[in-house]
Amino acid sequence: MPSVSIRSRLIFLAALLLAILAVASALLIGQLMRASDDLAEQAKLVSIVKNANSASKHFGDLKYWITDSAKTLFVRSQQNADAAKAQLDRDLKAIAPVDPAGVAAIGGEVDTLSELARKAAEAYSSDDSVGGNALMQQAQTHILDVDREIEQIVDRSEQHALARRDASMGQARTAVDFSVAGEIIALVVALSLTALIVRSINVPLRRLEHSMTAITRGELDAPIPLPSRDEIGAMASTLGMLRDSLIERDRLERERRQAEAEIRAARDAAEAAYRDLKAAQANLIQAEKMASLGQLTAGIAHEIKNPLNFVNNFAGLSVELLDELKETAAPALSALAEDKRAEIDETIDMLTSNLDKIAEHGRRADNIVKSMLEHSRGVTGERREVDLNGLIEEALNLAYHGARAQDQSFNITLERELDPELRRIELAPQEMTRVFLNLFGNGFYAATKRARENGEASFRPVLTVATRECGEAVEVRVRDNGIGITPEIRDKLFQPFFTTKPTGEGTGLGLSISYDIVTQQHGGSIEVESRPGEFTEFTIRLPRDGDSARAGGAA
Repeated sequence: MPSVSIRSRLIFLAALLLAILAVASALLIGQLMRASDDLAEQAKLVSIVKNANSASKHFGDLKYWITDSAKTLFVRSQQNADAAKAQLDRDLKAIAPVDPAGVAAIGGEVDTLSELARKAAEAYSSDDSVGGNALMQQAQTHILDVDREIEQIVDRSEQHALARRDASMGQARTAVDFSVAGEIIALVVALSLTALIVRSINVPLRRLEHSMTAITRGELDAPIPLPSRDEIGAMASTLGMLRDSLIERDRLERERRQAEAEIRAARDAAEAAYRDLKAAQANLIQAEKMASLGQLTAGIAHEIKNPLNFVNNFAGLSVELLDELKETAAPALSALAEDKRAEIDETIDMLTSNLDKIAEHGRRADNIVKSMLEHSRGVTGERREVDLNGLIEEALNLAYHGARAQDQSFNITLERELDPELRRIELAPQEMTRVFLNLFGNGFYAATKRARENGEASFRPVLTVATRECGEAVEVRVRDNGIGITPEIRDKLFQPFFTTKPTGEGTGLGLSISYDIVTQQHGGSIEVESRPGEFTEFTIRLPRDGDSARAGGAA
């Protein structure tokens, strides 16, 4: 592995972890979609059962009123019979898609029953009670047939619903088992590679640090790691060249001291000048040492620190993903045998422990880089006082020109209401720029989407950015006149991986990361107000109290 550069190793690791996250998300989304389809199908079957029971009730009303109407000839009874038949027809229409044969049979029987009742009514009205009774006796046979057919439809519908429920549960258990097994295997492979890569960086880096520390103390005979083809090997080679140069300087200095000792008697008058020259030389040598080491350590920091952060961040993110996996798989795991469930729990706990070790060694490597930097220069904090209006202006221009570079037809009106009395505030400018870019990009997307869907020539996409001095805090508002956000999804906006954009256009992480930056890193707050089809406005409040902001970041 030393033949592969550290940058390539860390990029490969980051890509692998991203792929695992994508696969895990896809598996979870697929499982949720299948579960949703099964629930919809089960709800449909339950509705059919309800309609079948309702048909039984309405037919009971129909047979009562149609019999009463035939015998009494009351208009009210005939109206009630017609109403009961209309309700029965609606129930049969709902049942027809799943049992067309049964519905057709019932419809024929009901029509025959209605015709017999009509003829019986005519016989009774003509004082032919014998004929009317005979017709009603025939009608009773059809009534029994309809009751039996409706009862069979109810039984078939209930059995179909129960069979569908059992099949859905079996499919869900199988899908969860495959999902858990696949994700565990992928995590084991990724964690193994992560541990290997981190160790391949941490071990030689620690050796190089010891060598640099020893040379800084003047121990020029300290061992140096063997050169290799990666960045650490190149630094080891440079450090060896530096040590050889210092040894040569010391040798020349010793020879020079010996020659001076031989002619000291002849140069007594220049002795004072020589001491000054010697002190100047010593200072120059030390300055050259520190300058060389400063360049070397700065190179290490800029080449390794950012990729190393990927290792630390993805290790933490993998722990969260593992926790989400445990929660998602909990219903399926509870249905497994106790020994199988214990085996899976032990594997997940082992993976969590391995992730903690990876994060620990990643932090150790990061501390090594920081300690090497401290040999050449002090470590400065990430926070500083900035002009917030200027920072917003830069982020707004960057977001606008970035959108224009991706889509030449993109156009939006930018309105600025920046408070001219706004005082400078202490914050992490790079992190807050990231927040503003996320909010501006979302506003651009919502406003231009409404412009495309609206179709009105008079509609003009607008994004408004406003700042306001609030004494102990600073307020920033970002408002767009886009499609808006519905109330049912507003509470989910800051959840990781939640997005309203089509697949491939959003990761669902922008607002989640922005929320963490504002609330946890700066001790502030971020709120959203929206009206669908009209506007969306995000409000950020940042405290001026530096201690409170730092306490929020530490939390």
